[in-house]
Amino acid sequence: MDYLEELFYTKEHVWLKYIDDKKCQLGITNFAQDLLGDIIFIDIKSNEKIFSNQPMGIIESVKTASDIIAPVDGQILRINQDLTKTPELINDKPHETWICEILINDIFNGDNFLRKKDYLEQINT
Repeated sequence: MDYLEELFYTKEHVWLKYIDDKKCQLGITNFAQDLLGDIIFIDIKSNEKIFSNQPMGIIESVKTASDIIAPVDGQILRINQDLTKTPELINDKPHETWICEILINDIFNGDNFLRKKDYLEQINT
């Protein structure tokens, strides 16, 4: 599975895709979906305020349930409705399947995130 250069990654195995200086899409990495196994349900609420390093929702698989840790402070704008019917899309294309869009409280600053090379070093150690 190829990790994408344009994404920003977190140590909690979440990725962000910059849309503009106040908005981004969020998903989980291939590493995370591989650990989880077959994803069967995602519980995230639209319009919820989220806080960096705090749980913002839950992702469930046939193996386990795991918190999705918010990488930024902000508000969930919308949920990817395709995932309500077919959450396993994340297993098929984890870096292309976004879970939600977030309105960020501050201007997006990629300095607080890992780039592809650094993330790969983290998961391969």
